Amino acid sequence: MLSTNKLNKIKSNFPVLVGDNVVSKNMCNLLIKEISNSKSFDDMIMGGRSRINKGSKNFNLYIKNSINSAKLLKLFNSKSFYKKIENLFTKNFKDGSWVNLHKPKSFNPKKFTIKKKLNSSELKKMLGNNYTNPKVNLDIDFSVSKGGYRLRPHRDDITRLYNFLIYLSDIPKKNGGSLTIYRKKAKKNFRKSFRRFPKITELEIVKSFTPKKGTVVFFQSTPNSYHGVKRFIERNCPKRFFIYGSYALNKPVIWNYKGISYYPHIISTKKRMLTSFHDANYLTTAPKH
Repeated sequence: MLSTNKLNKIKSNFPVLVGDNVVSKNMCNLLIKEISNSKSFDDMIMGGRSRINKGSKNFNLYIKNSINSAKLLKLFNSKSFYKKIENLFTKNFKDGSWVNLHKPKSFNPKKFTIKKKLNSSELKKMLGNNYTNPKVNLDIDFSVSKGGYRLRPHRDDITRLYNFLIYLSDIPKKNGGSLTIYRKKAKKNFRKSFRRFPKITELEIVKSFTPKKGTVVFFQSTPNSYHGVKRFIERNCPKRFFIYGSYALNKPVIWNYKGISYYPHIISTKKRMLTSFHDANYLTTAPKH
């Protein structure tokens, strides 16, 4: 169902594996049909992305009625496949790359990241201040984007280890919607901090991926894993169907790069937002609780 042997490392400032035709075109068409047949979506975010999120009642109903999506979920939502991805990154990136200091020993297939609005104090309380003995789980959503969808450069949630994207439809380059990888313009041997939402003027493009049916992108969610999506223009082209997911911990990830540890600092706010919208920067100092 998914040919991981087709995944190859690309030249980037953080670990990325990419493969074409990892999912067959026929399977992509079947998955598109199932998403299209969904009677409802859980939310719409980022100017036009409709999602069916793991953990919702709607998701459970969708999986019950969608044979191929259920097969894909079963594959990804297992400790054996998580370890397979972990081993792929270990094998391909041996050159003193980013390391998670507290590796999870158990995989919880029923767990998912809660998608509800919290202020920063509530988020800190939910995540706790003990980083040891974490558990890992799969987060996944089945998505379709209409014109106007875009995603500003950022790094993902502080609980995430590995992220992945499965493109189900071909989008012409002129229509945008490309996943774009960034790096900081100023090159330094050592950085004391990594902002979650850097200014676009601080960044330069490393590589862009135009959505192509069957292409899969995996990347490690390191403090410097800046990425975004160019504005999608829905004109004379199919909708942007894709599957997004991640392997996430039930607590923040503490990253280490060449002997230096980086800790997440959640920016205080009274505004209630989804956890994925909160600002949390990585610093070399442990946060005070």
